[in-house]
Amino acid sequence: MKRFAFAGLGLAVILAAVLGPRMFRAAGADLVPAAAASPAVLEAPRPEFPLPASDPRWSWLKVAPARSQDERLVAVLPAQVALDEDRSVRVSSPVAGRVLSIEVHPGERVAQGQALAHLTSGDVGQAQSDLAKAEAAAAQTHAALARARELYDHHVIALKDLQQAQADDGQASAEADRAAARARQLGASRTVDQQFVLRAPVAGEVLERNLNPGAEVRPDDPNPLFVVSDLRHVWVTAALYPRDLGAVHTGDRAVFTTESAPGRAFNARVKWVSDQLDPQTRTATLRVELANADGALRSQVPGEVRVYASRAGAGAVVPTTAVVTHGSESRVIVEERPGVFRARSVQVGEDDGVNATLLAGIRPGERVVTKGSLLLAAEMEKARP
Repeated sequence: MKRFAFAGLGLAVILAAVLGPRMFRAAGADLVPAAAASPAVLEAPRPEFPLPASDPRWSWLKVAPARSQDERLVAVLPAQVALDEDRSVRVSSPVAGRVLSIEVHPGERVAQGQALAHLTSGDVGQAQSDLAKAEAAAAQTHAALARARELYDHHVIALKDLQQAQADDGQASAEADRAAARARQLGASRTVDQQFVLRAPVAGEVLERNLNPGAEVRPDDPNPLFVVSDLRHVWVTAALYPRDLGAVHTGDRAVFTTESAPGRAFNARVKWVSDQLDPQTRTATLRVELANADGALRSQVPGEVRVYASRAGAGAVVPTTAVVTHGSESRVIVEERPGVFRARSVQVGEDDGVNATLLAGIRPGERVVTKGSLLLAAEMEKARP
């Protein structure tokens, strides 16, 4: 009998251990801690951190929505700023002559057609003389043609004489037109003064001047007399290595950065990629056109071009400054409601130093702290209980 009693007691203990908590909870007595009921509970969400609109800490915060992952970094290339050759002119003299005066100096801005220098030139004097003689000959042949028509109408001369007068007048008129076109091309006056004005073909800044008063100039001089360029637009050229040729295409987004303009990123599109490699460097040339209205970029300034290709895929893109490292964990601070922030763990994919791709933790469109995230993260840690 004792053996059966002990057996019954053991069974009761086992049933109580298994069914007890359930019976207690069913009866409304929560005697078992939640952690014991579910030992594999995930980390609880981090607490919210409210920031009233009047809080001065807003002054060092910037919040922006996470972008969709629509492109990826395909190349990082050394580059340098170059003149926009579509808006630059190397000015040479179309005539031989001697410099009388120089009207502009390097660094000055000039308008299109503005005088750069004045020369005295025998070529201009010849063009002026040719025009004067051609116009006089044309006037003479025109008068002769008028007399020939009158004589022919009165049957004084034959038809062949009238036709000869017409031919002479046509030749003289053609020569006068040619001489006038030459004089206009040189900007020469009708007075034979041998004065030639060298003018700026485009508006821009005078970058170089390679002549002095009294210097003799010729059309075949190897160096230009002036270099004028509109620096409101510049090119950026980069060396593209063969391994990147298949990934970079015309139209891809390009971002140029340089130490001469710290903290700035110049966005543009790849305008051109050369079809052949340079035989010396074994690289192709990539060209980007940039607006430079404030003159921040100067010719020959070195820098770096990052090229991004379009790509569709899941994930979100945020500035690298939005990601905060906490031990081995990466976090992003999300504005879940206006003025209410919460730190959230994320999984970082590609990070090019400018933008980071988040594979998990953030959805495109969610508002994240992109500036001041480190300071706000420290404030949130201090506020935690």
